[in-house]
Amino acid sequence: MWIEVNSPHTGRPVRIRDKDVGRTVRDEDGNIFYALPRPDGQGHYSSLTRAGGPDQERRYDDMLAKESRARAAGQEASQRLVHDARGKPRSNVRGKLVILVLALIVAALVYLFTIGPLGGTSWPWQKPPEPTPAPANPGAPSPAAPGAGNASP
Repeated sequence: MWIEVNSPHTGRPVRIRDKDVGRTVRDEDGNIFYALPRPDGQGHYSSLTRAGGPDQERRYDDMLAKESRARAAGQEASQRLVHDARGKPRSNVRGKLVILVLALIVAALVYLFTIGPLGGTSWPWQKPPEPTPAPANPGAPSPAAPGAGNASP
């Protein structure tokens, strides 16, 4: 939620967060003031000091009365833009960058172990295949090829 008070320095409206009541606030010219709750609980006023007090509240009310008289006289005081002192919303650039880097690492690992140089090789923790035993009789036909050695000339 936000609150709108007028700066005690320039008289221009400034929009602040409700949790900034009692804290230091800057108007668009960089002047520092405090937005304080009224003692009767009916709204807020701006003060030059953190403690505020009846004299600061009376000064703020006089400034508002002067503004309303100026508006009634037809001046452009009511046409002014409201300065937004609530701050900029946070961008989550750091989080997006971490996600991008992790995605690139995963993509690189997938490439290396499927298509790339490590794709077709055996893993280091796997046993190498056992060699096939040599035939006992070198002139005998190979058991892998039936009928290959049985042909008569």
